[in-house]
Amino acid sequence: MPKNVKNKKYKMYGNILLLGMSGIIAKLFDFGFRAFYAGVLGTEGMGLLSLGFSMHGVMLTIATAGLGVAVSRCTSVYIERKNPAAVKKCMKMAVFGVSVLALTVILITFLFSDKIAERLLGDGRISFSLCTLMPSVLFMGISYCTKGCFYAERRVLPPASSEILEQTVKFVSIRVLLKIFLPFGTEYGCAAVFGGITIGELSSCVYLLFLYRREERLNFRIKAQDSDEPCRGEMLTKLLGVSLPSMITSLCCSALRMQEEVLIISALERGNMSHSEAVSTLGIMCGMVMPLLVLPLNLAGSVMSLLVPEISRAEVRGGGSLRRTVKKVYGLGLTVGIIVGLFFMIFGGSASRAFYKTAAAAELVVCLAPLCPVMFMDSLSCSILNGLGKQLRLLLFSLLDFSLRLSVIYFAMPQYKTGAFSAMTAASNVFTCMLSLGSVLWLVYGENYIFKLKLTKSAKCAILKHRER
Repeated sequence: MPKNVKNKKYKMYGNILLLGMSGIIAKLFDFGFRAFYAGVLGTEGMGLLSLGFSMHGVMLTIATAGLGVAVSRCTSVYIERKNPAAVKKCMKMAVFGVSVLALTVILITFLFSDKIAERLLGDGRISFSLCTLMPSVLFMGISYCTKGCFYAERRVLPPASSEILEQTVKFVSIRVLLKIFLPFGTEYGCAAVFGGITIGELSSCVYLLFLYRREERLNFRIKAQDSDEPCRGEMLTKLLGVSLPSMITSLCCSALRMQEEVLIISALERGNMSHSEAVSTLGIMCGMVMPLLVLPLNLAGSVMSLLVPEISRAEVRGGGSLRRTVKKVYGLGLTVGIIVGLFFMIFGGSASRAFYKTAAAAELVVCLAPLCPVMFMDSLSCSILNGLGKQLRLLLFSLLDFSLRLSVIYFAMPQYKTGAFSAMTAASNVFTCMLSLGSVLWLVYGENYIFKLKLTKSAKCAILKHRER
């Protein structure tokens, strides 16, 4: 193996190790603190937090417009082509776009928070919390773009260290704010948690911008002088070509999740639960059970963020490189998913009781544990499809998945409650995994299969053209 290839390989493994360790530390810290404020706020408070996070997801998607994914994909391609001037221009345009969209979203939230809370989320108590959380979309959007550029350059130390800083500041801020606001009621306790999150995101954003500007001033700007800067129209077309499909997909997913939680509360109320009991049940299902089950997936989330630029690079290098990369990713993901699933099947109940100091979520965690390998494979497939620029496929999969989940919520949840939630979660994950995994295998390995078929040359070309859509 050539020396430069070995160096690139070792650097990639080093990046994965560094980002993985920092991600694990940050996510464990975050989850441990989630367990803390779950005990402070109770199941009803966790239900309110879940509603607030769902609305935050919609607003964040609008504010970022998919530009984080676009920066990661576009800059990785330009770096592979040795054009740092294009990388620099890409960052400037992305940060400007995110800032304008985020400020618009924040202004709308401040002006109409009461109506959003009452009419869209069905609970006016979340109004003040939305105002303390929404400023974070500006800081998160800028951080996404900056991290995307660092990932494309294969420099993971800045994003890795920013996660540690963010969690530390968030921990201190939430503890202080909870002492001040929680005595006024649960809704003010939720506002304190969201306020602490915003302060943590601000610290991370400032830190990343400082590192990026230093990199640009010391090294990147010098390199960019020797390369051709693409025209604004060309760059805008490339960014929008990735960001718009990604934004539409993410927006639909976020909006559907928000609507799903509102519908769950409504369905539980039709099953003779009071509004308070329905919100508490939502807190158990979406605020305790699912965060615990997806914790290992979140721990690997930082590493998975490297997949988008790596898949884009592999696609530029050719089909053989792409197939080898995908094979390694799936092999590792399936192994880890099986191990995690077995752990939750054996120790899930004890872990739930230890984290949340209540047995309310324990049985449901064990019941859903076998889905862990499916969740890992689906998440990896979605990252690969993002790296291949197939965001519209992900949008279609999300819409089909929501139709399935909506049917279960409407027809089964009023009567079967948490049992219906288990069935819905299992059916949804298996269904989306089949779609995303099948799509990746067809895109990555389908070409070899097509050329083995006894078809005319024109028929093979027609199939390949259809496959690229």
